[in-house]
Amino acid sequence: MSPLFSKTYGSRPYIIMCALFFVVFTFSYLFCYQDNLLAMMQHILSNGQTHYNRLIGAIIITSLLMLLQLVLYVVTHLNGRLHILTYVPSIVLLTTLTAVDGNYTSGITIGKWWWIAPLIIILDAIALLYARQLQDYDSSEGEFGFFSRTSWINYCGLTALFMLVMFGANHQRVLHMRLDVEQCIASQNYKKATATYARALQTDSSLTNLRVYALSLSGQLPERLFEYALVGGSAVMLPSNPNVHYLLCGQAPLYQHLGGMFRQKMSTMHYLRFIHQHHLATKAAHDYLLCAYLMDGNLDLFVHAIGKYYNLKKPLPKHYCEALVLYNHLRSNPYVVYHNSVMEADFTDFQTLIKQYSDARQRIAAIRDTYGNTYWAYYYQLKH
Repeated sequence: MSPLFSKTYGSRPYIIMCALFFVVFTFSYLFCYQDNLLAMMQHILSNGQTHYNRLIGAIIITSLLMLLQLVLYVVTHLNGRLHILTYVPSIVLLTTLTAVDGNYTSGITIGKWWWIAPLIIILDAIALLYARQLQDYDSSEGEFGFFSRTSWINYCGLTALFMLVMFGANHQRVLHMRLDVEQCIASQNYKKATATYARALQTDSSLTNLRVYALSLSGQLPERLFEYALVGGSAVMLPSNPNVHYLLCGQAPLYQHLGGMFRQKMSTMHYLRFIHQHHLATKAAHDYLLCAYLMDGNLDLFVHAIGKYYNLKKPLPKHYCEALVLYNHLRSNPYVVYHNSVMEADFTDFQTLIKQYSDARQRIAAIRDTYGNTYWAYYYQLKH
């Protein structure tokens, strides 16, 4: 063992522990939590030409940030209670890197961190110079051991820096959900895409679009669509909608999945009707059209269309059964007469539940808890 290593690390074990804590936290944070954000950033910056590898990316970034800390330590030889100052630039860069947001008009942005990060680093540089001058008078230099007072001061300081990372980074839950679903779709892991945050109540237009797409790819669209939180109706089912943005997926595969991509931008209903009129629609497009009617609450158009693609005398997907039962209860002279004794019993219970609550919030909460995976709950909230 070299004298330098022995003097630097052997007599000051808190330095080793701080380094270990930093490496474990940074790697875990990048690998387990922010990997989708970094994948989005690389995809956007490279115009989709390269793909982020979560393991290699986490190793490289952690190594570079640790190297920066080591360089600062070698330059300053700052030990004692203020050793933690050598970690500040690395922590600030880690925070800035994961504070990025996908701004759809101006690309990658980091918000206020474009001026906060340089300011903190400059202040830390001043503090490092001042602390280096005071080090010769630091009485803590005689304190050794993993659990000395000096060690605990550095451990607490590092914990505070970790909290800075968690406070300053991007924690937009819906964005993270969208990116996770997109990554699954891009890797053709459709089962995982449909299971990702399946019970989450937060959503937006883009996540709703991705839910529909993933369910269609897995062949579960008419069975499970209304088990998810949805917004925007049929208008957000295609990426031509201005409120829908893909950050990792391309749009062409979706259109090919339905029947073809055209130069002219079309709304969802215009596109679906066009490909059906010109006999370009795939089987997936049939379900897209039927579910589009349901998402808009247009039961009459749904009922007039379903017979073209499904034999009503045979078992139907769950949400189609629910929609037909609901339609038959709402219309005194229905276009299609449909009976399903099990569904009708459940719908009677659903109606009974609605009448039990006079308060609208309690009623909606009860419906969500008991019938949140049905089209009835979606239709009720849509109309109320």
